[in-house]
Amino acid sequence: MSLSLGAEGISYLEPHHWETTLSYRYLHAQKVFIGSQYRPEYEAGNANPDITVHSVDLAATYAVSKRFSLSLTLPFVYGDVTVISNRLHNTVAGIGDLRLVGNIWLLDPSKHSNGNISFGLGMKAPTGESKGTDTVLINGVETVRPADTSIQPGDGGWGVVLEMQGFQKIVQHTYLYASGFYLINPREKNDTQFTTDPSVLLSVPDQYQGRLGLSYTIWPQKGISLSLGARVDGLPVRDLIGGADDGFRRPGYSVYIDPGISWSWGKNLLSLNGPVAVARSRQRSIRDIQASERTGNYVHGAGGIADFILVASYSRRF
Repeated sequence: MSLSLGAEGISYLEPHHWETTLSYRYLHAQKVFIGSQYRPEYEAGNANPDITVHSVDLAATYAVSKRFSLSLTLPFVYGDVTVISNRLHNTVAGIGDLRLVGNIWLLDPSKHSNGNISFGLGMKAPTGESKGTDTVLINGVETVRPADTSIQPGDGGWGVVLEMQGFQKIVQHTYLYASGFYLINPREKNDTQFTTDPSVLLSVPDQYQGRLGLSYTIWPQKGISLSLGARVDGLPVRDLIGGADDGFRRPGYSVYIDPGISWSWGKNLLSLNGPVAVARSRQRSIRDIQASERTGNYVHGAGGIADFILVASYSRRF
């Protein structure tokens, strides 16, 4: 669910009405991190992964009542990974994992126009490809291998989606907003073999995101608002549900300053956000920890994390 702040403040979706949303996200990651340390030597040796992901979400929300709504989201993903030193280039595109979520406002919207909070519960279906392949060069020989986990459209597991969002009017035309989600993936590993070692399969990891900030209507007559907040995106080291061997993953998190602008007119809402990273960390995975215990040497895998993200969306109510 997205918060809409226009000329009349926060507006709720009326019962038996629909809202459709088209969202686009662009991500490009080139800098390599080990822990919170940027490692430029990977760039110097052309060993850093150059990762680009374009994703488009098509979403439809139906208000069963003033307080309860259902949202269905279908993603489409195009990803590209290049490692010059390995002469590796992966490209994968396709439908992502479908999500169906029910959301309920805790307070009666007709009596709480200046502040409210909602919680959502739903499911994620493994409709996306988790075994996307491409031709790569290994030891001078071309072979078909699974693409990098960062660009696979799906993760291969059923999941439970937890959501929340809230807002509170502070002063005239100014609102505090908060939102977040956590994806619980009970399945530990899918069937995608990540390396030439058949025992190394891709993880089906949990994911999380949180946002907190302020939105201010700078031009109420035209429904134009500015927002500024903080955002965190992450993939945990350990899942809420899972065992000791959860496959290959690159856990970590990014903290962003999240500026945005939105334009609301009639039944339409257009928004643009450009989160810029201020803190990043590629954390040690369970496999890193196990390898350290097995060999006696400290092991900490690397990961590419984006400098910024671009998010644009358009919504219309019917």
